Amino acid sequence: MEDHENDYKHKEAIRELQISYSIAIDSGKYDQLDDIFTPNAVGIYGRPYEGIESIKQAMFAGCDYLTSVQHLNGNHWASITGNRANAGCYLHVIQYLKDTPGGDFHEMGGIYMDELLLTEQGWRIESREIEIKWAKGNSLVRDSKPS
Repeated sequence: MEDHENDYKHKEAIRELQISYSIAIDSGKYDQLDDIFTPNAVGIYGRPYEGIESIKQAMFAGCDYLTSVQHLNGNHWASITGNRANAGCYLHVIQYLKDTPGGDFHEMGGIYMDELLLTEQGWRIESREIEIKWAKGNSLVRDSKPS
């Protein structure tokens, strides 16, 4: 088994994958998540979503109704052992829903914690968990999701 622990090319590839996730969500191009997650991945966003289709549906339901959403990632890290990695990054999410009573913005900050697998196509997320550390703004922006 090849050791990639000190291979900065692999750590940069993981960072780029984490950024690609945010760009896919923010642009509403949820099918791009197929190139970010493994097919049987688990996303833990308050509760577990099992499989890529379930993750894509959760992202659509949680973000597509918004006028705009923007993820800002920082402080990326990765610990690589063989073809597996534990990684993560800080996140700041700004959500905007025009004409929401009480204010149009809601923000959250926290951490993404990832378990990754190196595949023939490159690094893919097998598990992603979000831990929200703080939130501010109008919670109606989050609570106004269509049924």
